[in-house]
Amino acid sequence: MRVSEDRYLRDLRRINLAQRLILMEVRTQWICALSGLTGERVRNLYNSYAGTMRLKRRRRGPSPKKTLSFVRSSLLLSEASALAGLAYRMEIIPAQPVKKPERLLRGVEMGERLCDTFELYRELIPGSTFCMEHFIALVLELAEGATVQLGRCEVCQGALLLDRLGSGRKRCPACRQTPQEPVLPAGSREAKEVKEPPSGHQQSLF
Repeated sequence: MRVSEDRYLRDLRRINLAQRLILMEVRTQWICALSGLTGERVRNLYNSYAGTMRLKRRRRGPSPKKTLSFVRSSLLLSEASALAGLAYRMEIIPAQPVKKPERLLRGVEMGERLCDTFELYRELIPGSTFCMEHFIALVLELAEGATVQLGRCEVCQGALLLDRLGSGRKRCPACRQTPQEPVLPAGSREAKEVKEPPSGHQQSLF
């Protein structure tokens, strides 16, 4: 009895995860990898939910793979940096680069963690243009560590996605637009004065 109950609970977790990923418009290949369900079963789940949940038409073709465009747009850079910071906090991205990062995105536990992280991100940034598959692509590239990495803004110390092959000062879009005060000599009266941040200034979450 106990064995059959455990199997039922495991199967229920897989189905619940697949349902969450379907609602996030993730392609079948990733739903299968994360949930452990077959492609046929995923399609049957989609068909059973399509009538009651008003699902959008399924996406076709390969999933997004490259994320360098994220660091070339100020808005996307800010959003991608926040999402990457959450992914590190949730321990989705390994501390050291891996050669085949797609192997990390396997299993129900990882799938649930991805969904939890992305749902939290959308609560923090409800108007974000990122989708779950962009998040998966970002995780893969950060885990591989060949093209992008997560660093910190040299001014506010917030999470900042960086192009490993790029150059220039490491400042987030907000700090690039904020005029920087001149560096004062150490020990001077002005340097000792503690100044409050301007009203409405957003402090970093990471």
